[in-house]
Amino acid sequence: MGLSLPGFLLLLGPFTGTGVSGQDPDPVTVTGTLGGSVTLPLQLQAGQPVESISWMSRSSSMAIATVTLAEAGEPDTFHTFHQADTRYWGRVSVVEPGFSLQISNLSWNDAGPYRAHVNLRGSRITRTQEYRLQVHEQLAQPRVTLSSRIGENGHCIFILTCVADSRRGSVTYSWLPQGPWTVVSHGGSVLSVSSGPGDRALTFTCVVKNPVSNSSSLPVSVPSSCPGPGILGGETVGETVTGLLGDLAILPLELPAGQEVERVTWSSGGLAAVMQPGPGGQPVLAARTQTLSSRRWHALPDSYSLQIRPLTLQDAGLYRAWITLQSPPINITKDFTLRVYEKLQEPNITVSSQIMKGGTCYITLICSLQQAGEDVQYRWAPLGQGAVMSHGGTTLRVSWRPGASDSYRCTASNPVSQRSSSIPAGPLCSASFLLCSWKKEFLLILILGALQIV
Repeated sequence: MGLSLPGFLLLLGPFTGTGVSGQDPDPVTVTGTLGGSVTLPLQLQAGQPVESISWMSRSSSMAIATVTLAEAGEPDTFHTFHQADTRYWGRVSVVEPGFSLQISNLSWNDAGPYRAHVNLRGSRITRTQEYRLQVHEQLAQPRVTLSSRIGENGHCIFILTCVADSRRGSVTYSWLPQGPWTVVSHGGSVLSVSSGPGDRALTFTCVVKNPVSNSSSLPVSVPSSCPGPGILGGETVGETVTGLLGDLAILPLELPAGQEVERVTWSSGGLAAVMQPGPGGQPVLAARTQTLSSRRWHALPDSYSLQIRPLTLQDAGLYRAWITLQSPPINITKDFTLRVYEKLQEPNITVSSQIMKGGTCYITLICSLQQAGEDVQYRWAPLGQGAVMSHGGTTLRVSWRPGASDSYRCTASNPVSQRSSSIPAGPLCSASFLLCSWKKEFLLILILGALQIV
């Protein structure tokens, strides 16, 4: 870089105060792409002479780059400290405008705080500008797995789970299209689609984004009829294994007795790992796909079973083990379906409606979870005469009289947990509660009527 600016006076913004140092209140956030280049912008303005600029990184005790400006009439000089942290060698330069710092071939370790110290000529005043560098990777095409479960009255719930192999940083998920028949959960990565008899087939696409890139999955079609519960699109579901989110799951593999194993290859959705006999015949993980997901795959001692930990929702799906035996030379395959569930939170019970008629109080209660996930079942107790459950068990309609059950309890359960909540029945049918509800309904009718008049 040529710095032929003789006699030019430079200043970083308006300096504040008369002390030794001035500092901007907030750091400047700069975003870069892994493997690419980024510039930390330094805005210099004419007005007062600048003697030198030192660029600092928290990870280095020395300046990683220094610009020295000559006095008027003399050529400017530029110098980079090669004695600084070796990870910056050959990757740091100072560029126009304003002697900004450019870092190329970005790595994860480059992320963090930086400072530019601007020293005025003949003065003790130093202006400091702080930066926060964020490094993100280009996102690969996400994968979508599709599973289903049967609801009531022939309805089917399809679960689409979007998997983005991102090693670091935040990823946002979105789905196209969305409508009243869809529910998004688990940070946007899971889409639940309700389909009933006569509904048309739908196609969905998952879109993942981070601050430097975005990528879309291949379109995934949801059938127009219920194929039954399980993971869709595979040859077989094999043995089903259930795991708790954040815990571990083991896909158990039993090998024929008395036969030597040459290797076992595990695969799932484009991921693969190879286990081979190691020292003393102990199974070792000889190779695996280098992605964030496969790094959580492990071989168990004395076993070619696959252990996955910690479990994420995206681990759910089909797995296959290819077993190659040495003598006699035989190839065997075994399939698994892994399901991952969250521990349920305490359900919430709300009153949908209540009507008093002939001394009997008719109550409609709704049991709901903030994040239900898959395979959640709902139960109500007690179920007296005339009680009706609907909407997959989430809704209960009962007729209550004084002296009947004191409360109603909803229990939500999935294969790894269950939680309950209860609500007292008496207060729901008190005169004050019904009057308050009547007033609300009357007010709503008045508002709707006024809107129609307008």
